[in-house]
Amino acid sequence: MNVLFVTGHPAQVHNFRLVRQELIKDGHNVFWLTTPKDIATNLLDIYGIPYTKLQKAKKSLWSRMYVMLHNTIFVFNFLKKNKIDICITRTDPYTAIAAKMCGIPNIMLQDTEHAAISKLQGPFAKYGSAYLEPDCFSVNVRPDEQRFPGNIELFYCHPNRYKPQEPWSLLGIAPNTKYAIVRFVKWDAFHDENLVGGFSLEQKIELINRMKKYCKVYISSETELPSELEDCRISVPIERIHDVQANAFLFVGESATMASESVVLGTPSIYIDEVGRGYTDEEAREGLLWMYRPVKNRSELNSHQPDWISGGVEECIDKTEEILSSVFDIEEWNKKHQQWMRTKFDCTAWLTWYIENYPQSKEEWNGQREIIKKRFI
Repeated sequence: MNVLFVTGHPAQVHNFRLVRQELIKDGHNVFWLTTPKDIATNLLDIYGIPYTKLQKAKKSLWSRMYVMLHNTIFVFNFLKKNKIDICITRTDPYTAIAAKMCGIPNIMLQDTEHAAISKLQGPFAKYGSAYLEPDCFSVNVRPDEQRFPGNIELFYCHPNRYKPQEPWSLLGIAPNTKYAIVRFVKWDAFHDENLVGGFSLEQKIELINRMKKYCKVYISSETELPSELEDCRISVPIERIHDVQANAFLFVGESATMASESVVLGTPSIYIDEVGRGYTDEEAREGLLWMYRPVKNRSELNSHQPDWISGGVEECIDKTEEILSSVFDIEEWNKKHQQWMRTKFDCTAWLTWYIENYPQSKEEWNGQREIIKKRFI
């Protein structure tokens, strides 16, 4: 079988790279197309995955229209030339249209609610042959959507798939040194449009200064940092960042992906974002993650907020200091984490099965879900 993966965000490389590995082991031919976003192509190079680049749109409407047409035609021709049997994507507009025109199945995965219903992805969800979501997904996109007990981070951070290495020599610190990871993002992804953002410049400085009183702090940032914080910027190979996350005392940041990765890897997390995700909401409800929302008006914090939203930026910074300065009950947190992990899939094994047995797998997942679940938990 000839299988095509199409990715954009770097996290999508992690999402599918181990599934690709399993498919190749089983004798399938695997192809890969990618939009060159951030470090996506770097990751593909590091993992030795051959790929072909798609064009990346700029923010103007004209650029988006041109790239939409160009990439759709390119994918269409790629499917025909390489005799692709099945496509695996997130909700990718180019592949959605091209695969539909070619009569080729397109299995779509989605884990970001406001992206799923956005004007750039929502209209294309209907073209997927199958539409897969984590069981914590909080919106309904299609009547025939299928949900699985997991999240995207479990594809590559599940204990069956990843064993953390020690980070001490990598970071140049003594073994068992207490440290925390902080992540700042650019807020320029299409699904971040019109959002408030996370920490202001002043709040970033306050957060780090208060954290540094209790532990080493390493910052991963997509943006420039003020000069007084540059000495905290982390410098490790990008393929080793999960080793650093897995051994951290605490994660604090604006990235849903890294917050959820940290939780899966066994690190308590604090996450700040205006809209959240179904998977971070679930982790917050389970007591594994603390979630906060930046707001323009403080009065917004008191209206229609779910129980698991703990406050705004000020409360987020206070909670960070509280966890770092007090005797945090990590054993209780670990019990909650272990209990939660026992309910989740080895998602790589499950998706490999789904792809190799499609379309029968789609019908079986609808009719024999509870029986099939036992294979992958």
